[in-house]
Amino acid sequence: MPELHFLNALDYTILGGYMVMIVAIGIYVARFNKKTTDYFKGGGHIPWQLSMVSLFISGFSAFMFVGASGITYKNGGGAILLFSLALPAYLLGYYVFAIRWRRTRLDTPLQFLTRRFSRETTYFYTLLAVVPNTLVLGIMVYTLCIFTSTALGISEQVFNLGLFTIKGFELSILITGSVIVIYTTLGGLWAVMVTDGIQFLIVLLVTLIITPLSYSYIGDGSIIDGLKRIASDTPDGYFDINLEGKPLLFWPVYFVYIIFGYNVNWHIAQRYYSVADERDTRKMALWCAGLSFVLPMLWILPIFTTPIIFPDIASLWPSLTSPEEASFVTLALAVLPHGMLGLLTAAIFAATMSSTDTLFNWLGAVLTKDVYVPLTTSLKGRAPSERTQLWFGKASVACLGLFSIFVALNIKRFGGAFDVYMKAESLYKITLFVPVFFGLLYTRTPWWSAIASVSAGVLGVFFVGIAAASGAEDGITVMNVLFADIQASWFGFELTRYELNAIVGILASGSVFLATAFFDKREGAFKKRIESFETDLKTPAHAEPDAKIGPEGLIAYKLLGYLSLLIGAVLLLVTFLTLERSGWLNTIAGLISATIGITIVKAVRQYQARHHPNPPAPIQP
Repeated sequence: MPELHFLNALDYTILGGYMVMIVAIGIYVARFNKKTTDYFKGGGHIPWQLSMVSLFISGFSAFMFVGASGITYKNGGGAILLFSLALPAYLLGYYVFAIRWRRTRLDTPLQFLTRRFSRETTYFYTLLAVVPNTLVLGIMVYTLCIFTSTALGISEQVFNLGLFTIKGFELSILITGSVIVIYTTLGGLWAVMVTDGIQFLIVLLVTLIITPLSYSYIGDGSIIDGLKRIASDTPDGYFDINLEGKPLLFWPVYFVYIIFGYNVNWHIAQRYYSVADERDTRKMALWCAGLSFVLPMLWILPIFTTPIIFPDIASLWPSLTSPEEASFVTLALAVLPHGMLGLLTAAIFAATMSSTDTLFNWLGAVLTKDVYVPLTTSLKGRAPSERTQLWFGKASVACLGLFSIFVALNIKRFGGAFDVYMKAESLYKITLFVPVFFGLLYTRTPWWSAIASVSAGVLGVFFVGIAAASGAEDGITVMNVLFADIQASWFGFELTRYELNAIVGILASGSVFLATAFFDKREGAFKKRIESFETDLKTPAHAEPDAKIGPEGLIAYKLLGYLSLLIGAVLLLVTFLTLERSGWLNTIAGLISATIGITIVKAVRQYQARHHPNPPAPIQP
């Protein structure tokens, strides 16, 4: 097996510079946030191209480089199908959901529940949604640190911090979690949008380099020969459409999750209603459909080479629960030059940040606008000031971040990243989103229909968890109820905890929701609210014909352009320090980044010349 080259001082410098840049972005765009609608919604004027990139990249995290790598290492053909299912999901958004979300005219995601059902439904969802989503945040941070601690070579090292000692893996969780919390707390949705754009650029640069490089590596300098080796040397059945250890019912269940996740997940709704025109939402969905088919292939294609290069990867990483999940980072350590390794680690941070910052932001919006404001208003007789709401929102994001770090520190013993992530999502997504999915399409159910539907699903999944925990070695504990596995059979089909949670959630929640249609009765406040909601769904949400990108959007684009130029310049400079190990690859990545930056800056200036002859005044903090 080839020699692995762990990160050196140059890579640490690039990674550290990236973290400083991310925090600086949060500080800079904080000036855009005068009101909570700015902080949580971007004022409803996010340019659709920026929102589209954010929508796409927020669907991926370190999971794509860790969990997806493990799946691809073991199941090449299954991975191709698994990670292309977002295409039909986004197409459903193009035809059905994108426009409907924009027409809801929301300020926060869970405001949908108040308008479609009731204020009580919003409180109910908040109690049930915040904790599971915080678990997912913790899993994202945990997954990220599998990569970073491995790349840094500190996973098993012990650090003495004076008052206590800590392993490198746990230390990486504390540091990376803190960076994510700081910049998301400061910048709000504008920070999410700008950093998502940069994160998309970095992920694109790394994958454009490592994909041809990995095939050239196994082909002794020839990409064509590398492709031939894939065809001849991979294990028998590697490209069959199956997943090792997953029952047949996994496929339809996972597809249902994808349909829900890419159409009625709260962060999806937030991206759609944060642009000015409903026609732009369809553009976003169509672009995301194309990107979700092409780019994931670039991210998993290099992994097809790893069973050939590292046939016994477990011997390299004996301490990892699922060593194959380190296949991408192992490949990178073998073939990438220093400088690019630092950029790759930044890319993994980038991918995870794009998912976690989105969750932090909408969860903070829910706690602020859907819980704190109405409760304070009912207790004090008046709503808290915008300034107070803004501070509460930031404090909520910070607290959620701290809790997610705690989860990340305690999740390691429940299996590989892919399995743990799937179990966490199966706890709540189907159950919570069945009423959202159908409620956005069909409005003839009573105000309490979502509460009844979700209650039935939650109880069903809870009993599945109790059954799983009762069979665990250490008995019924909170973490076992959440994550312990179970094996069962249903009409001859094998089931794991993931499929059981989904089937119980769908049957219980879906049947109860549809049954409540027989009790539909409109009166009082609910009648007025639901009729207003139905009117909005029928009323197009178009921007003014001469609407232009506002000053915040232009500044965001310029910031993206200048940061792309900065990244390109750094990569070009480090070329001279890395010539001994394929340093010319840094030049290629630097030129691509600089070209993109120049293109963006030039496009913004041309737009300003046409539409803003007198440039907008700088936004004051």
